[in-house]
Amino acid sequence: APHLALGENPALVEYLKANPGFFLVLHGYEHTYLEFQRPEAADLARRLDHGLELFAEAGFPRPTTFVAPYDQLSRAALREVTRRLPILSTGWFELGRLPATWWPAYLGKKLRRTPHWRAGGAHLLSHPGCLLSHKRDFGSMLGTIQTAITNSPITVLVTHWWEYFHAGQRNPVYINVLHQTAGLLASEPDLKVITFNDLLTPDADLAAAMR
Repeated sequence: APHLALGENPALVEYLKANPGFFLVLHGYEHTYLEFQRPEAADLARRLDHGLELFAEAGFPRPTTFVAPYDQLSRAALREVTRRLPILSTGWFELGRLPATWWPAYLGKKLRRTPHWRAGGAHLLSHPGCLLSHKRDFGSMLGTIQTAITNSPITVLVTHWWEYFHAGQRNPVYINVLHQTAGLLASEPDLKVITFNDLLTPDADLAAAMR
């Protein structure tokens, strides 16, 4: 089959449950190209609801966060996602795709020049691109990440596991950059690594960053 439900891979489920440091998000449904850019609200709702059911069937808690496949969402998708999950993370937001009731909040976000904001009852985050990528220069990658972290109170750092083994080949240079990034995040006293769920806790600093 082209797609398998999460619970149909018991080895993966067992591994994730045995390692509580993992935090699972809903990342599309089939992860087909632009699947959440479609306009049909009923089909989008079906994908979201069934996706959440598959997490429950596999024995995982309900996700709080939706990460948009290919960073693309239609106006209908924005509505359906935020009706079900309190956090949405994507690459960017465009006025023409936003529900009209979100426009004042979006204007405020643009005036504040912040990547993160709130609308539709949800936390809306945008990331600065895939800073950890096999397509980028390995020598400057860590410096680019440091700059992104410095320029924002909250930085969503995106990477894809398969890129470290692109075309089935282990990339030791790129893996080393990942280790260097982990070292940076662990050693800087003013940096704190959080999960998406931490945005839902009553933390004054996080609340200020998400206004």
